[in-house]
Amino acid sequence: MTIPRTAVLSYALGTGHKQVAETLSVELGRLGHHCDHSPLEEWVPWDYDLLFRRGYVFLVLKAPVLYDIMYRSPFFSRRGVLAFPVMGSRAVRRFEREGLGDSDLVVVTQYNAMEIAADWKRASGRDTKLAVIVTDYDIYPLWARPEVDLFLLPHEDLKAPLVGLGVPESRVLATGMPIGPAFENLKKDGAVRESLGLSETSPVAMVFGGGGGWGPMEAAVKACLRAAGWQVIVVCGKNERLRRRLLRLERLRPGRLRVLGYRRDVAQLMAASDVVVTKGGGLSLTEALYSGARTIALSSLPGQERANLTFMETRGWIEVCRRVNELGGLLERPPEAHAGRRHLPPSPAKTAALALDALARGSRP
Repeated sequence: MTIPRTAVLSYALGTGHKQVAETLSVELGRLGHHCDHSPLEEWVPWDYDLLFRRGYVFLVLKAPVLYDIMYRSPFFSRRGVLAFPVMGSRAVRRFEREGLGDSDLVVVTQYNAMEIAADWKRASGRDTKLAVIVTDYDIYPLWARPEVDLFLLPHEDLKAPLVGLGVPESRVLATGMPIGPAFENLKKDGAVRESLGLSETSPVAMVFGGGGGWGPMEAAVKACLRAAGWQVIVVCGKNERLRRRLLRLERLRPGRLRVLGYRRDVAQLMAASDVVVTKGGGLSLTEALYSGARTIALSSLPGQERANLTFMETRGWIEVCRRVNELGGLLERPPEAHAGRRHLPPSPAKTAALALDALARGSRP
């Protein structure tokens, strides 16, 4: 095999899965792969998308307690799958129709994508390689599918829980979270603050709710503004309603608040900040840590986001603000030591891509 054909699958339950997929597609392309990034929301049946993508967003935002119960319940792990049989079969047929089964390697960054690819691989009997990129600091029991040839994990400490579910250790590799290359070797740059009209001498807090602008963003911004002397950058992502509301507040705080929409320069904005205040998404938290800024996480959505907070807080990587109105006081307190962030591996996206390339070419990573 000279040019591996690789399909990278994501699912837009948030923006993190897609960003990791895009980063890996670029890195694999540099290694000579013919790479196709295929988001599930573009081809799964409408009822599948309604249940698993739109249904997920509804539950975590409108009924978080119910979602938390479902996430922790052993019901799905006993069933072994999420999708109902007929719905899952239709998704597998769509996978086949899209030509994804003709790939040498299928890489997935989200659970539904893995379930469809694993079901197809089992039903077809094909020897297509299947790799999973775990993008949260938690191991959900349904990940442990025998059809998966390689699991890439964001941290070494997640190996034991996955092996404990019956996955052979030879199929598990900790590479780190595949963040974008822009977050590598970041340095403080006063030009970013200058371009936003912010003072170089006063501290800056950046409030970031991921690409979707989820979480108690408005309350967090107001709490930060109550901290004496702090300037605030808020990145609203694709949440246009939030951006419009906060622009009114910006007019009242012209020297202290900058309201931004969806940005491609998040790495530079984080590096220009003294503190990053963000939600519990695995990618958002990891990006903040790589930026070198002090990281404060807001009490987050149930399920995997809360698991991310627990994982990082117990290792001293982050501080968690459980009541958003206390955020201003937390900013004013001296920061705690975050030695754990020094253990984040260098160039995780390149490391992950090299492991995937070795799998596609028939050698163990």
